[in-house]
Amino acid sequence: MSSWVSDSDDPTALRGAQRVFTAQLSLCVVIGVSSLLLFCMLRAKWPHMYALRTLREGGGVVRPLPPGWFGWVPAVIMFSDEELLRVSGLDAYVFVAFFQMAIRIFLLLSVLAVCVISPARYWTHRDDGVKSWAGGLDMGFFLGPRPTSASASTGGKDPIGGIPTYDGPWFFWLYVAATYAFSAIVYLFLFDYTKKILKIRQKYLASQDSVTDRTILLSGIPKKILSKNNPRELASFVESMGIGKVLDVKLVYDWEPLDRLFVERKRILGRLEEEYAKIHGLSVNLYNDETPAVVPKRLCGSSHDDDSPRIVGLRDQLLSINRAIRSVQDKFDFQRGTMSDRHEFKQISSAFITMDSVASAQMAAQTVLDPRVHKLIVHLAPAPKDIKWDSFRLSPTERVVKSYIITFIIVLSFLVLFFPISSISTLLNLKTITKLWPDLGAAIGRSKTLTTLITGLLPPFLFSLFNFLLPYFYKFLTYYQGYLSNSDIELSTLSKNFFYIFFNLFLVFTVTGTASNFFGLIGDTTKIAYQLATSLQRLSLFYINLILLQGVAMFPIRLLQISDFLLLNILGKVFFLRNLVCKTPRDYRFYYYTPPIFDFGLQLPQHLLIFIIVLIYSVVSTKIITCGLVYFVLGHLVYKYQLIYNFVHPPHSTGKVWPMIFRRLILGVIIFQIFMCGTLALNDAYILAALCVPLIFISLIIQWNFENYYLPLHKFIALRAIQNPYDDYEKEFNEDESSISSTSTGLQPVQPHGGEGDDEDAAAVQDEGCNETTSLLQSRRKSPPLRRRKSTIDEEREQFSNYTYPHLNDPLNGPWVGFEGNYVSLLKYSQESSGGVHTHDYESGDISILSTTENETIIKKKLTVSEWE
Repeated sequence: MSSWVSDSDDPTALRGAQRVFTAQLSLCVVIGVSSLLLFCMLRAKWPHMYALRTLREGGGVVRPLPPGWFGWVPAVIMFSDEELLRVSGLDAYVFVAFFQMAIRIFLLLSVLAVCVISPARYWTHRDDGVKSWAGGLDMGFFLGPRPTSASASTGGKDPIGGIPTYDGPWFFWLYVAATYAFSAIVYLFLFDYTKKILKIRQKYLASQDSVTDRTILLSGIPKKILSKNNPRELASFVESMGIGKVLDVKLVYDWEPLDRLFVERKRILGRLEEEYAKIHGLSVNLYNDETPAVVPKRLCGSSHDDDSPRIVGLRDQLLSINRAIRSVQDKFDFQRGTMSDRHEFKQISSAFITMDSVASAQMAAQTVLDPRVHKLIVHLAPAPKDIKWDSFRLSPTERVVKSYIITFIIVLSFLVLFFPISSISTLLNLKTITKLWPDLGAAIGRSKTLTTLITGLLPPFLFSLFNFLLPYFYKFLTYYQGYLSNSDIELSTLSKNFFYIFFNLFLVFTVTGTASNFFGLIGDTTKIAYQLATSLQRLSLFYINLILLQGVAMFPIRLLQISDFLLLNILGKVFFLRNLVCKTPRDYRFYYYTPPIFDFGLQLPQHLLIFIIVLIYSVVSTKIITCGLVYFVLGHLVYKYQLIYNFVHPPHSTGKVWPMIFRRLILGVIIFQIFMCGTLALNDAYILAALCVPLIFISLIIQWNFENYYLPLHKFIALRAIQNPYDDYEKEFNEDESSISSTSTGLQPVQPHGGEGDDEDAAAVQDEGCNETTSLLQSRRKSPPLRRRKSTIDEEREQFSNYTYPHLNDPLNGPWVGFEGNYVSLLKYSQESSGGVHTHDYESGDISILSTTENETIIKKKLTVSEWE
């Protein structure tokens, strides 16, 4: 007989649990509704403040939201997946797809729980004092009273064969069936969305032909080739491998001396802008007009302070450092892509190689070029604006050492956090508090309100606080780990944060609770299922409160973007604190005109954990699964709105976050199955527990299948898709599946390279005799004329970009004195070596002179920068 006793047998505990749940629900509803109403009021009063992307030129394709307090809700709901893909990109589409999948899964599971499992649980215990339908939904009614008589025991023996028999509550058989059914539902939806995302990804990326799509990163280049400092030599070497024709090569150097100059220049420029803002004043107009604007109250020359010793000194420093930067820029041969001074800038054994076609780049990335280790390693190149250039300075050995050091710090942080996080669980039970601190426990116990606050509301708040603060620490560590792109940093941050949340905030908090339990489980792993079931039963109310807090309360608060707008616009005005943050037009433009950056590494891990928690309790708790459904409905609405109208996601990881989602959800399914095995075993239903064990192996097989057959399509673009990204090839194999047409993804046929020089490029390829690629290009040329489609947003962001180090092309603009939307007003000094203002330094038609004096000129210039810059 099991020694486990359900807390549902204690009427006092049930009443206390219901009181905590009611208090938590009431508090979360008050916080959530008030935050939502405040957001709707602020959005109606200042429409552009919470829809910045509608103001930016790059985001102008986003249609404006209707007026009114709640007009944004139906507009966001009606915003289709195809439009989301068009205006926010593939990564945003994948993120929102996770919430869509969660909604469909938990909607179906909720229907089964409410219509099948809860009635069965209710009728089984109708004679145990539970006289209302709510009894079947209450978490105190976890599994019902434990059988007490021998006839009800589930651990009896067959008197003839000695075979264990089961004679317990019949609805335990329903739990077995529900475990199989719920697992199957998750499997089906996971693969359904995986196939859907793969189709979208293959068509979306195969239709592009930007420089990023045709470029590979070659690392471990032999010194013999590098010593010649000749890109054409490297191109000939790559072409000799037979993987395609090379159109361009960009060698990589250690640009640290140039970086130091720009760091100093940024410091001087910031001080100059602050001085000019003090002298001329700022006319701030952020709310009344359609486009935010901050302009000087007085133009240059209107104050004698323009020639103050401080201004003159900073100006001379800026001009001096500009000359030093230009001297470095002049040493770079843009035609050949090499530096003339090879002693000042160390050459790195890496290069960006642009192939003649996307197919060549994809084939090269899947090819092993050299039999030696760490030599001629090929990867698909990140987007030019996604590169973390300073990481190229690290040698492979330095990168490995830094990785080990940071891993050690992370493991150490887990151990340090073990004790404060595990101690949160002691607050859940007044008896535990009384045992550790009798006087405090007695004081808390004398007040029902204080008991509800300490044992019910405080633990989820502390849990959420840890969940909010620690991810930023792990992101900081990841940034210095040596990754070559911001996409890799984001994905690694996601992995670290999920491991932290899952290990510390779930396993340590749930399974162990105390250090003695932790070391006990290490010594006897057979206890894990039992401990998991027991602990999760005890913590059920805590997780309900957590889901309510994170969903009903925190999602509306997330809409307010407290750190970005509310503090600056409301508290900043009231307490005059805004001037401490926004001192210059550049500061105002950053906070009021630049969309915030959305980071999957910070946002996604907690939602994955909530998904796992809801799935674990799905069979035994109708209340948690319905709360989880509400959580993901709210999350879908909030994140869809923000990713369309207010946030941007610069890292172009091309949807590679989905494999990480898939793996972690399969982990959650396995934990759910282990939990059900432990739950049944705790009630002596050993045969039923054994019937659930095969599900664990099925989950492992499904994960193996994904890694072997689906993962490659998440890494690379299929050559067949590249050859014809709009061919409905899926029908050849799956007649019952509807394929995604070019119109469904917002894409239309595109000619190769997507530019005016395509015919010349094709002719050059043909002259070189690259047979396979040439035949591919010729087949496209012979096909009927196709309507030119508008580029995807990811392709537009990479337009006109290349793999030249950005600081080599920096125009060295003067200090900003104002901005109006996409236009900035900046100073040009007559002491510049160029001798005054020359319009060829700027974009034609996007420059005008506002005022001029003997020493300086104010220029109004249109910025051509990324949406997040």
